Amino acid sequence: MIIQSFALKNYRSFVDRTTIELRPLTLLYGYNNSGKSALLRALPLIVDSLPLSMFGSNPSPWRPNTPLALDSSTMRGSSFSDLLSRITGKRELEIELSLRDHLSLKWTLRDEPQLRTHFVSRFEVWKGEKQFEYEFIEKSSEKGFYDYRDCLHEEVFDNFYFRGLISISVGDSELADLLVDVFANDSIDTLQWLSSVRTAPLRFNPFQGAAPELLKPNGEGAAAILAYDSMDSRIIFPKVSGWYEKHFDQKLVMEENGDFFQIMLQPVNAPYKVNIVDTGEGLIQVLPVLVVGAMAKAGSILAIEEPESHLQPRYHAALAEYFCELANQEEPPKVLLETHSENFLLRIQLAIAKGELDPRSVIMYWVHRLEDGRSIAEPVTFDEFARPQGEWPRDVFYTDTELSKQLVQARRELSEKL
Repeated sequence: MIIQSFALKNYRSFVDRTTIELRPLTLLYGYNNSGKSALLRALPLIVDSLPLSMFGSNPSPWRPNTPLALDSSTMRGSSFSDLLSRITGKRELEIELSLRDHLSLKWTLRDEPQLRTHFVSRFEVWKGEKQFEYEFIEKSSEKGFYDYRDCLHEEVFDNFYFRGLISISVGDSELADLLVDVFANDSIDTLQWLSSVRTAPLRFNPFQGAAPELLKPNGEGAAAILAYDSMDSRIIFPKVSGWYEKHFDQKLVMEENGDFFQIMLQPVNAPYKVNIVDTGEGLIQVLPVLVVGAMAKAGSILAIEEPESHLQPRYHAALAEYFCELANQEEPPKVLLETHSENFLLRIQLAIAKGELDPRSVIMYWVHRLEDGRSIAEPVTFDEFARPQGEWPRDVFYTDTELSKQLVQARRELSEKL
């Protein structure tokens, strides 16, 4: 597992440097339109911009020669300028990755509006006490080569270029060797992003020769992974089915019909089966969440928006329990979740208080907007009693209590009138 944290500056509404530490459970809370989704989606965008195949024996075709992968599904058709804060008007975006083994990489990306593109204006790398720092001077050709100045040694390189966010400089072999060592051999994390809106599986799903390695952000591919796993390794299918059995008294059944298959739900004590597309929306929405959780391994990251979507609140706790089990693995994945659920948080706090979950495995961020439009992500940790430590507003979940008080008062006033 290599990514420890990521940081952004002048990114959308996050004007100031904002750092998100990744733990086995990293939770983003905040009111609507506070910036939670933008913050979460920044991480898959960064990973999509690391063309790791360049180090393999069979490299895939390059992306367009821009640092950020503007074709990433996280962009939703946006341009680079859409990522920049409208508050400052500055044309530069800073991104930083902190990796294990005391390695950090930082990019300053500059907008070039006349050419409708962007480029790396500054690139910095720290590896222990070793430091590299390069600053853009000018573009030296039309083939993607740039002139950069070595800020530490006052040396100019005229053959410096980037593939995505990865820098390859023929002139500085030491830096190139370091980056190859870091990003080769699939040592970078596998990242799975799920958006808040997930589609139902098809009623009849075609067999396509193999299951996908990752789900699409809308959850597409979950059915295929379950189908192929049920016929072979039976690792993922039993875990997902077990969650439905435990909380809904229904188990998953995979039915083949020629070149197609169906994912069915069957009550534990009844003979009939129902195609999952005909069940409640909550059971459909949670399916890809359960699948990526069952697939997650050490060295992987899950970035999931609203995992509890369409589930009745009592099942939010059941889903939190599922992620606590992931966090308790000997080598857990890192999970970044955006959620609004109070029950989800309470179940995690309960696990901490009961000694079922190490509080050091969890970090929470309260994301909120200031009056001037800037967004802030306040880090919150937990002590051994599961008490929040940090800038956690006490009235976040006050609405239920307040409405209950108002209902009691309304009934009292009505009784007095009668």
